[in-house]
Amino acid sequence: MNGGKPPRLGDHGAGRGGGPARTGKTADAARRWAGAVAFAAASEVLAHRLASPAARALARFSATLALLGIARTAGVSWAELGLGRDELGGGARTGVMAGACAAAAVAAGAALPATRGFFIDERAAAGRGSLAAGLARITFAAVPAEELTYRSALLGLRLEDGPRAGAVAWSSVLFGLSHVLPTLSTMDRTALGQHLAHRPLRQAAFVAGNIAVTSAAGAAFAWLRLRSGSVLAPMLAHAALNDSALVAGSTARALGREPRPKQRALGPFSQHEPGGIAEHRAGRPGARIGAR
Repeated sequence: MNGGKPPRLGDHGAGRGGGPARTGKTADAARRWAGAVAFAAASEVLAHRLASPAARALARFSATLALLGIARTAGVSWAELGLGRDELGGGARTGVMAGACAAAAVAAGAALPATRGFFIDERAAAGRGSLAAGLARITFAAVPAEELTYRSALLGLRLEDGPRAGAVAWSSVLFGLSHVLPTLSTMDRTALGQHLAHRPLRQAAFVAGNIAVTSAAGAAFAWLRLRSGSVLAPMLAHAALNDSALVAGSTARALGREPRPKQRALGPFSQHEPGGIAEHRAGRPGARIGAR
């Protein structure tokens, strides 16, 4: 990605082995990167402490714009940030394909009884209006801010002075770490919440596992960004993945509440239906089979 960039002032005369100019440039890049990372982390902590979703979205978008400004001031071009106009078409095609694959995988996991339980999440328990609001928040607030921060600004800054693999690794790990506070505040509403209460070691393992999974997802999003040349690709794929997961959580809860025919047929012999047929035979025509 850096191969086609023109040499910058101070690069000449440094030689193949580097020199004072190269050393100074590397030090400046390292300071910019450290400052950007510290700013991103502080902004994430601040946004997490805000109670209003609108205030959180505003704080995150403000921080994202500031980080993009830092990158542009450092000389990172719009194309190197994944925001070039020429790459939008390829980014859209790549993002739609990747998003469709991700959504299909999530739908299959929620449909299979063996894996459905992993998708149950109390955050998806609200009605249709709240589900629509959640989808809108993910699609238009959460995902764009994250992608512009980690796959545009921070990835672009790191690519300025380092190999591509290192830039992907750093930005992906930071993306995973940004989910620590949200994970801590919502773990009790996940499918494993009842197994984590008052279990510090299990909670630590749950958080560590979430960081690892999120970092791996961040690496996949970074690959989409670099392959297509546009941050639109990971943005679409990320939104499709998170939206489908939210819908899957609601669907999994609905399927989990469906009555089991075998238990209903057992009537009074099932511990889930202590009344049932016995009440109906006792002369209570209004009682339903399975009523408690």
